[in-house]
Amino acid sequence: MATTTAAIAGLQTLELVKLLRKCKKEDLRNIFLNLAVPIMQASEPGDVLKVKLTDKIETTLWDRWEVDAKGLTLKETIQRVEEKYAGLEVRDVLRGNAPIFFHAIMSAPGKEKEKETLMSTALAELLGADPTDKDRETYVDLTITCVNKEKPADILEGVPTLRVLLG
Repeated sequence: MATTTAAIAGLQTLELVKLLRKCKKEDLRNIFLNLAVPIMQASEPGDVLKVKLTDKIETTLWDRWEVDAKGLTLKETIQRVEEKYAGLEVRDVLRGNAPIFFHAIMSAPGKEKEKETLMSTALAELLGADPTDKDRETYVDLTITCVNKEKPADILEGVPTLRVLLG
């Protein structure tokens, strides 16, 4: 066990030194180690897959969008996202698997009042968060679906998680 720990610590240190010296990506290595066999394989890390949402917005699997929503309503939060990421239109907002806002349902005839009430409610209230807790910063990660304003028929894939700061 100590041998494995020492080997891993040494390999991590080598890679950390490379990062600190700002070496090229080709100089970095992913290393697979099995001391029971004994085998060690090193490979170059691959490029992360990029998803193009609009002409100006590209995302990766590792991205997370952040929006300061302190004291904002759901409508104002959605507007802030659409301003920050121009060219996108937010359609649905979910927290985990619980829906906060569904565009298709709220755009149905007869839902105008319910939609207006929901959109004018404070986001912190909708999420059940306590933004008055001054001991720590309150945030919630949301899943949003978006469409390209130029092609609103298709929901975009690859939209990152949205972290909203509430307090």
